[in-house]
Amino acid sequence: MVASKASATAVPMGARRDLTLVSRRRVLVLASTFPRWAGDTEPPFIFNLCRSLRHAFDFTVLAPHAAGARTIEQMDGLSVHRFRYFWPAGAQRLAYGGMLPNLKRNPWLWFQAPFFMAAELVEAIRLIRSEDIDVIHAHWLLPQGLVAAIAGLLTGRPVVLTTLGADVYGLQGKWTSRIKRWVLRRMTRITALSRDLAQAVEGLADSEREPVAVIGLGVDTHRFKSRRDARAFRAKLGLNGPMLLFVGRLAEKKGVRYLLAAMPAVLAQHPNATLVIIGDGPLRGELTLQARDLGLGESVRFLGARQAKELPNFYTAADAFAGPSIVAAGGDTESFGVVFAEAMACGCPVVASDVGGVSDLVKHERTGLMVPQRDPDALAQALCRLLEDEGLARRLRRNGRAHVKRHFSEAAIAENYETVLREAAA
Repeated sequence: MVASKASATAVPMGARRDLTLVSRRRVLVLASTFPRWAGDTEPPFIFNLCRSLRHAFDFTVLAPHAAGARTIEQMDGLSVHRFRYFWPAGAQRLAYGGMLPNLKRNPWLWFQAPFFMAAELVEAIRLIRSEDIDVIHAHWLLPQGLVAAIAGLLTGRPVVLTTLGADVYGLQGKWTSRIKRWVLRRMTRITALSRDLAQAVEGLADSEREPVAVIGLGVDTHRFKSRRDARAFRAKLGLNGPMLLFVGRLAEKKGVRYLLAAMPAVLAQHPNATLVIIGDGPLRGELTLQARDLGLGESVRFLGARQAKELPNFYTAADAFAGPSIVAAGGDTESFGVVFAEAMACGCPVVASDVGGVSDLVKHERTGLMVPQRDPDALAQALCRLLEDEGLARRLRRNGRAHVKRHFSEAAIAENYETVLREAAA
């Protein structure tokens, strides 16, 4: 399966080789985004992926330590090790909450980066040898991909790299691009969350190799589904009108400022509408001030970060989900957008910006509505359209859930990763 670098290919859903007779493999997962403890609000997508593959592999996860987290523990059948990279523990602030936003907010954290990579590399090599690891699975091109490439060279283990977006779209520069190319050339297999991201990766790779496998993020469609108690949940929130919803980090690329800018036009048509914002991040203070300056009052509610188990209630209760993502100043943008898939799985119609890999999920007029980025007027019109056209909203709910169940269920995504990991280990 060799192709030119321009031919990013999606792994066919439901189609894989018969690998059931292959012996059980041991996988070392390198990640900088992983739950620090039970009920953590950090995105759990890597944890969920590993958990859905426990039937096929033995996983050891290596993630950064954080104050209050255990250095070694078992989490739902996964062996989790957390490496310390700075002292005291409370000073470790490079990871969690987004490494790029953390560095942008506090440039002094660049001082911790060499210690972070050195500590991760030393611990990775130790675990590869002590746990008899067969294959390394690194999430993020930098820094995990670089650590995995060096560890792979030193131990002879194959490496699978999953690129997630900011690691490719962001961190632009001559020397950074050289490091990225060096890492990519040393990967056994590479996956990307979307076709757009895969094309960006293959443009960086600058060599003939196997095409990048396009594998999105999986959604637990048994948990993320419509719930009968939606009205009761809305009443609990104290809402007596339409509910609009945003879920995600309050960071530049999420474009929440444009959603707030759209709200006066929405309220002109639907005065009782309320925008509920779930999530936290570096722009929360700025966005709160913007909402106040726009005179939005109680029409916007910032509820902060919530645990993943709480989200289905919000998705089900909402009349529409808004994801106004943009291409940020540094080039970073939405590579996939698992919150869109979660909302669609719950039967919530979505409005999204046409950037990055969002179009893999949101098909205009079929599974959702697409609008240009940075356009509050278009965003307001699309949201009002969903609130006023029940036939359209019903069709998008039905098509959106079917699309996610068919292409982005946890089972389908896990099956594709199982194929990639087994082939790399072999």
